[in-house]
Amino acid sequence: MRFTALLLLAICIVHVANSELVQCGKFTHKVVDVNKNTKTGFNTNKGTRICTVLFKIGSDCDQMKMSCGRFFLPNKDEYKCRRGDKMWVKTDGERPRVYCEHNKPTQDFPVMSIRRLKTRVTMGPPSPMYPN
Repeated sequence: MRFTALLLLAICIVHVANSELVQCGKFTHKVVDVNKNTKTGFNTNKGTRICTVLFKIGSDCDQMKMSCGRFFLPNKDEYKCRRGDKMWVKTDGERPRVYCEHNKPTQDFPVMSIRRLKTRVTMGPPSPMYPN
């Protein structure tokens, strides 16, 4: 797999009760409700072109946070992410932030939101340069 992002949306309490993993197809759009004690994520494969996941916070939580585990989105413009694969993350009332190469939300610098969080991964066709 070229890209695996584990979004740690540990809400309110560290103990995890629910778990949901979104598998991205060629063109995928999913809405995921995030409640107290929810841990969720999404995986892409080499057939994925666009995967959009909208995370909506439930009434029993104050905020959610997102960080990524394994992450590699090849892009020839690693500073502005304009030439290759990329991931946009948009939170409440802010401009989307773009991530590519090895630049990602981490445990130390996660993406935080109090209402909704939208992620969109765009990938080009598989390259022989990166076979897996």
